[in-house]
Amino acid sequence: MLPDNHHKYPWALPRVFPAILMAHEDLHAKHGLLLGRFINILNFSTEDPVAGSCAESRAQVVAVDAKLYIRPDAFFGPGCVYPLASVGRFASHWKLPLITAGGPAFGFDKREEYRTIVRSGPSTTKLGEFANVLHTHFNWTSRAVVIFHDLRQDDRPHYFLSEGIFLNLKEEMNVTVEAQPYEDDKDYKDLIAFMKEHGRIVYLCGPLETFLNIMKLFQSEIQDPENYAIFYLDVFAESLTDRRPWQSPDFDWADPIDVFKSVFVITYRPPDNPEYKDFQTRLHARAKKDFGVDLEPSLKDLIAGSFYDGFVLYAKALEETLAEGGAQNDGINITMRTQNRRFWGVTGLVNTDHKNAREIDVNLWAMTDQESGEFGLVAFYNGSTKEIIWSQSEKIHWPSGGPPLDNPPCVFSKDDPSCNDGHLPVLGIVAVGSGLALIIFGISSFLIYSHSQWDLIRGMVEERRRSSCPPERVPHGLLIS
Repeated sequence: MLPDNHHKYPWALPRVFPAILMAHEDLHAKHGLLLGRFINILNFSTEDPVAGSCAESRAQVVAVDAKLYIRPDAFFGPGCVYPLASVGRFASHWKLPLITAGGPAFGFDKREEYRTIVRSGPSTTKLGEFANVLHTHFNWTSRAVVIFHDLRQDDRPHYFLSEGIFLNLKEEMNVTVEAQPYEDDKDYKDLIAFMKEHGRIVYLCGPLETFLNIMKLFQSEIQDPENYAIFYLDVFAESLTDRRPWQSPDFDWADPIDVFKSVFVITYRPPDNPEYKDFQTRLHARAKKDFGVDLEPSLKDLIAGSFYDGFVLYAKALEETLAEGGAQNDGINITMRTQNRRFWGVTGLVNTDHKNAREIDVNLWAMTDQESGEFGLVAFYNGSTKEIIWSQSEKIHWPSGGPPLDNPPCVFSKDDPSCNDGHLPVLGIVAVGSGLALIIFGISSFLIYSHSQWDLIRGMVEERRRSSCPPERVPHGLLIS
C-alpha cells in the first residue's frame, strides 16, 4: 500500500514494488527461506489521484477491503505518516504484521498503540539519537533551536523529520529546545530574530531553496556567524550534488564561503557493500521494465533497499514461527521475532531494536576546502554502536578556532545576577571617574578664584598704606595682621 508519485515520495510504488518483487524472487535461491511455500503479492495505490499526494482515507479503505475480501497475512506500507498511523492501528487490532521503510515519525515508537509495526528503514527517533551523541561530544548541554518548513498539509515531511531531534534533545538530554515552523511566504527575518533570541546551535529542515533564502538573510543580518553552528537536515543529500550546498544560479552571494563555514549537512549514510550496488542496478532496470520510469541513483534507493530487507526480515520471522507450529497470520508472534535482530541485507547490516525500529547510520558533512567552499565528509554516526566515527583525513574548520558555545555568557540569561555583577565594575569606574573629575574641577576653580581675591585684597591694603589711611578705617574683614 504505497503512493504512485516517485518524484515526490521515496517510498512510491515505482521505487518500492520492484524491490519487493526482487526480494520475493531471491527468497528461495539466495536466502533459502520459506522453501516449498508460495507467497501471493498484491499492490494497491494509497494516493489521491487528483491531489497527487498521500490519502489517509484511501489507505483506510484499501486496508479494510483487503481484510474483508483478501484476508492478507501481512501489510507492506503505507509509507506516508498519516496513512500509516491509521492502517497501523488497524493492523495492530487485527494482529497483522505491517512492515514499512517509511513512516519516520516519532509517534510510532508507542508500542502499546502500534504493536505490529516493523520499521526496516530510517526513523526520526534514530536521527535524534545521533543529535544526542553530537551534543555530548561538543558539550552542548544547554540550548538548541529547531526550524522546520511546514505547510500543514500532505505528509509534512520536514516536521516529522525534525521532531526526533527536538524530542530527543529535550527529553533525553534535558536541553532547552525552541522550535519554529515557517512557510514559503514567511518573512525570514523572523527566523533570524528567532535564532538570535533563542540559540546558537540551529537545526534547519526544509526545501533547499528555502534553506538558501534563510542563509542569504543570515549572512546580511548576523554579524558573528562564527558563533553559530547551523545543521541542515538533508537526509537524501540533494544539496550535495556538487558538494557545494551554496552553489545555485538563483542566488547572488556576497561571500558564500565565509557564511557557509558555519554550516553542516546531515544525511543518511549510503550502504557501501557490494550487494547494494548490485541491488541498485537491478532496481533501476526493474522500475523501467515494470513502471516505465527512469530512476537516477540517489539516496532514495536506500528506502527501496530497506523494503527489500524488510521483506527478508519478515520471511525469517515467519519461517521461525511456522517451524514452531505457529500460524502464518499470528502477527504478534511474528513481529516479536523481528525485534532485536541482526542480519546482513542488501543495505548492509540490518539491526532492529526492541521497538522494531532499525538502527541507522548518519553522515556529517562540513566545508573542508576553505578556498573552493567544497564540503567533505568529516564524520559518520554508527547507529548500532551509538558512536561518531571521525574522519582521519578531513576535519572541521571552525571559523572561531573551536566549536561555538551553545549558551554564551550573558546572552540568553541577562537576568542572571552574575551578569549584572559583571557590569557593575564598569559602571562604577565610569561613575567614580566622573565624580573625581568634577571634584578636581571644583577644587581647581575654587583655588583659582581664591588666588584672584587674595591679590585684590593685597592691592587694596597697599593702596591704603600709601595714602596714610588709618588702620581702623580699613573695612572689617580685609585687615590682615
